[in-house]
Amino acid sequence: MIVSWNWLKDYVVLDIEPEELARRLMMAGLNHESTKTVDDDLAIDLEVTSNRPDCLGHLGVAREAAVLCGHPLRLPPAAPRESQPAAAELTRVAIECPELCPRYIARVIRGVRIGPSPDWLVGRLRTLGISSINNVVDVTNYVLMECGQPLHVFDLTKLTGRQILVREARTGERLEAIDHKTYELSPGMCVIADEQSPVAVGGVMGGAASEVSAATTEILLEAAQFDPASVRATARRLNLHSDSSYRFERGVDPEGVDWASRRAAQWIQELAGGHEQVHVAAGSVDVGRQPAPRAPVVLRFDQLRRILGIEIDPAEVCRILQALGNTERSVVFPARVDYRGSSPAGQAADGGAVEVVPPSWRADLTREIDLIEEVARIHGYDAIPEDVSVPMATSARSIEDWVLAEVRQVLTAAGFDEALTVSVVEEDWSAAFSPWTDAPPLVEATGDS
Repeated sequence: MIVSWNWLKDYVVLDIEPEELARRLMMAGLNHESTKTVDDDLAIDLEVTSNRPDCLGHLGVAREAAVLCGHPLRLPPAAPRESQPAAAELTRVAIECPELCPRYIARVIRGVRIGPSPDWLVGRLRTLGISSINNVVDVTNYVLMECGQPLHVFDLTKLTGRQILVREARTGERLEAIDHKTYELSPGMCVIADEQSPVAVGGVMGGAASEVSAATTEILLEAAQFDPASVRATARRLNLHSDSSYRFERGVDPEGVDWASRRAAQWIQELAGGHEQVHVAAGSVDVGRQPAPRAPVVLRFDQLRRILGIEIDPAEVCRILQALGNTERSVVFPARVDYRGSSPAGQAADGGAVEVVPPSWRADLTREIDLIEEVARIHGYDAIPEDVSVPMATSARSIEDWVLAEVRQVLTAAGFDEALTVSVVEEDWSAAFSPWTDAPPLVEATGDS
């Protein structure tokens, strides 16, 4: 992920040198690959691990920088000036494959003038190695690199029936993408279609037939969620990869989809003709599943000492978790230390604990150990002494393990073959033959949980 030094400063005060910021980010988990000068800016290349898709945008990196530097994060506005008629009166959206596309948001913007982007926008994209196309397409790339949510724009007049149908591809369907190569589609792939044919490969790339041109005056702005596994499989099968597919494969912030849509609509309104000429239809067509509430996670303060081997002030622990976007639901501080006044009666047992709800953009925070890791990396791994004492228990093989190992060795030496079968099978297969255990089988969880 390449980030612009000047762009980051829009969201957080950076009163340190770029080298120091790169070092702090590296120590917190974003490995620094390189820094290059591009015009009057710096392009900082960071390695983002697959569990941190929130850092595949400038806002995510700025949030990390804000916590590490002790400054607040400035979230930009996302409020286009809307007018009648409503978007629902100008287009329709239907999802036939919710397992491939859980949510789709469409906004309609009329009166746009397609033209070159302003120099500041061209410069910011150039720092990231992205070429300027036109003011509308550049806005979608800008918002993508700002918050990590991919977007796409269709020329609404080129959509047959002025509608969007999200469905599986059909056998024999083909699509000419915006790279002007034709791709053979197959069932299982998610496509965005109009009344007649596919106009985009969902989560991967748009089609040439509906792309924005110099004659475009009315657009449909897409912001959606796609199943990561489906996007990954489709991109590999078509050998078609993009900045959008890279992010969808890792998962996007479910609560950030609408924000990105509004943010892009605001920029298009400002840069493609101004508020007087460009009309953003009121509201949006929002189809599919709404974001589910996150489950709370409890962090016991004494677990920090057990896992990390050091004491960290519980008040500092709470500060770090809240600065990272976690919402604090309740906290009980240890009775032996008064950090925020006396603890509530009857709640001062053990070493105290804090309960938080992780933010929507951090799908990787689900367990206590995840919060411990967050505290450790922000507090600083370098603050943990090398000779710190962490209690450990040695493991030993059980008598059953020893016996089974001996039996296997004797049987294989006698000429028998050992078969290792797949772990996940149909339930009736497991019920038909299971001589190695009397325990009930583990059942795969279903539903939205």
